[in-house]
Formats: sequence, C-alpha cells, structure tokens
Amino acid sequence: MAPVKISHVVSFSSQDPKYPVENLLNPDSHRGPWLSCPQDKTGQLKVEFQLERAVPISYIDVGNCGCAFLQIDVGRSSWPLDRPFVTLLPATMLMSRTDSKSGKNRSGVRMFKDGDFLTPASGESWDRLRLTCSQPFTRHQSFGLAFLRVRSSLGSLA
Repeated sequence: MAPVKISHVVSFSSQDPKYPVENLLNPDSHRGPWLSCPQDKTGQLKVEFQLERAVPISYIDVGNCGCAFLQIDVGRSSWPLDRPFVTLLPATMLMSRTDSKSGKNRSGVRMFKDGDFLTPASGESWDRLRLTCSQPFTRHQSFGLAFLRVRSSLGSLA
C-alpha cells in the first residue's frame, strides 16, 4: 500500500495554537496532535485537506485524541465550491459516552479499509478529504486527532 501525501490544509474550523492542524500533515513527525481551541465549546471540529493527487483511497489510519465520532467525506479540487462532498466513512464512534465523560480511552487507533467505506465513494479517485470530529458528550476538554495516515492500493505514487 502506497502512502498518500497530504499536500496542505485547505480550511479548518478550530485549532489550539499549541497543537495546530498542520501537525497532521506529516504523520511521522511526532509534533503532537491537532486539538480544538480551548475556548471552542461547539463540540465539533472540521478540516479539509488537499491530497498530492487524486487517488482511490484504500486505507485510513486515525489516532484519536478525545473525539467521540469521526466522519470522513471526499471530493475533488476541480468541483465548484457549492458542490457537496461525498461520504466515504459515515460517522463512526471512536469513544463511548461513558469514556468521554470520564476521560478514559482518549487515545485509541482506528484503521479503516475499503470494506468500511460507503460504496458510492469507494474505488473512485479523490484529492480532497474532509474530516469532521465531534465530541457531544463533554465540552470541558480539547479534542482532536493524534495522526492521520492515508493509503492507496495503487502501486508507487512517486
């Protein structure tokens, strides 16, 4: 499986200045997680990434950092701005309500593969990823992602 490089952040809804969304651009840098701004009490974080090129997405590995749910949508940079993204991974639970409220199991890893993805989006080539993280159960703690790795079943992406 060839790693897919994320070239840059297109947009994001919130970030802690100490733990910016750019930390997710290189999953091997160990620069820390992407966390919500401590003053942001909306319970939701969004980020849109531009991939290096359009590829079919076969695997996505996510390091959780306090998110209860994660949804992944895909699109293309060539699309008009008002065209909606397509859901690749529907809202998936990363932490239970009980764990969220007690602060337990905040840092798990989830690995998603083709079989986890919705059929309309699976197998198509995409160059935009939109992640929506939510934590509706507790508003007193920052949350986000520790890392993000995207892989394609295409051979070398060099």
